[in-house]
Amino acid sequence: MSDDSRAPKTKIDLVFDAERLQTLVIEAENEARKNANVPAKIPAAVPVAVPVAVPGDVPGDVLSYVRPGIRALHGYTPGEQRPGFTKLNTNESAIAPSPRVRQVLGAIADESLRLYPDPVSRRLREVAAERFGVRPEQILAGNGSDDCLTILYRTFLDAGDRVAFAWPSYGLYDTLAGIQGAVVTRVPYQREPRRWNLPDGLATTGARLTLVANPDNPSSTLAPVATLRKLAERVNGILVVDEAYVDFALGVDPDATMLKYLDQHPNVVVLRTFSKSYSLAGARLGLMFAAPSLIEQMTKVKDSYNVNVITQALGTAALEDRAHHAELVRQTLAEKARVEQALAGHGWTWPAAFGNFVLVHIGARAQEIRDGLRARQILVRYWDTPELRESVRITIGSPSQNDALIAALKAIV
Repeated sequence: MSDDSRAPKTKIDLVFDAERLQTLVIEAENEARKNANVPAKIPAAVPVAVPVAVPGDVPGDVLSYVRPGIRALHGYTPGEQRPGFTKLNTNESAIAPSPRVRQVLGAIADESLRLYPDPVSRRLREVAAERFGVRPEQILAGNGSDDCLTILYRTFLDAGDRVAFAWPSYGLYDTLAGIQGAVVTRVPYQREPRRWNLPDGLATTGARLTLVANPDNPSSTLAPVATLRKLAERVNGILVVDEAYVDFALGVDPDATMLKYLDQHPNVVVLRTFSKSYSLAGARLGLMFAAPSLIEQMTKVKDSYNVNVITQALGTAALEDRAHHAELVRQTLAEKARVEQALAGHGWTWPAAFGNFVLVHIGARAQEIRDGLRARQILVRYWDTPELRESVRITIGSPSQNDALIAALKAIV
C-alpha cells in the first residue's frame, strides 16, 4: 500500500480504504450505543474484493522493496551473442581446450554428480600451487574470476567505502561497486598512442580496495611489475591485480606477473582465470591468490559450493597439461602479429597489446566499421563512451576467423 497520499491509488489501496471507512463507521456507532446503554454492534464480515492478478498487472509499489541502489544500477552488459556469427568480441580463446580436459569430461562418474563437490577445491588448489609456485593455503577457487571479484567486494567493502581503479577498465568493477553500495573513484589512464600508463593518482585515493587489470581490458596494455610493487607499497588498503590475460603477456615478458612477489606484499591479491588461455570460459573457473590470513577471511564469504565437481576436474586437467597451454599461447601470439600487420595496413594505431586482443583506434568511423563487420556476421566490441567511441576491440581468433576479419575490413574500408 502506498505511503504517499498524493500517489495514484492502486487496487490494493482502494480495498484498504473501503475497509478503513467501514471500521470507522462501526466504531462511531458503537460509541453512540455505549452512551445510550445499547449492546454494541458486532461488525459483520466485510466482503473484500481481492484483485485478480493479470499478467503484467503488477502493483506499482512492488519495486519499492528493491534497494534504491539496485534500481539505479546500470547492470553489466556482456558482449553480444549471436548464433552463427564469428565472435571476436569477448576475448575467448579460439583454440580448443587440452585433450586431457576432454578425456576428464567424458570420464565424470554418476557418483561424482550425485554428491556435493569439495567445498574448497583441495585437489585443484594443490595442483595450482605446484603450477604457480605458491602454497595451497594462498589460493581460493571461484566460479570464474568474476566470482572472485564478488568475494573481494563482499569481504572488504561496506556501503560507503571507496573502491578505485584506473579507467577505462573492466566494466564489472563498476557494477560490483554499485551492488555493494561502495563509492567509486575512476582515475583516468595516462594515455599515449602506444601505451596506457597507470596514473600516479591511483595511489592516493584513500580506497580500501584498488584494482588494476594487468594486462588491462579493454586496452591490452601492460603495467610493469615494478610499478605495481610501488603501488602496493603506497596504497592504504588492498591492491587487486587482475591477471586474466597475463599468460599471453608472459609469452613476451617472463616478469609480467605479481605472483612471485606475493609473500613480499601481504596487501596484494592476484586473480587468474581459466576463460582465456585455458579455453574454459564455459566451465567458469577462476583462482584468487593472497596471504593465507586473507584467504581464510574470504573463504567465509564465498558461496558454500561455489565451484562444481566438473569444473574442478577440468581445471585440474588443464593445469597439468603444460605443453598444450604453452602451444595455445604461442599460436595466439603468432596470429596476433598477423592481425596487427593487417590493421597497420589501414593506418590505424593501438596501445601495445599484451592480451589476446587489440584495442584499435580508428577515429570517427569506429562505429561504422563495427556495423560493417556485424553485417558480415563478425562481432567486435564497441563502446559508445567518450573514452572509447573512436576505437573497437578485436579478439584474436582462429586463422580462418582472422582471414575473414582481414577480408571484411578490406571490403569495408
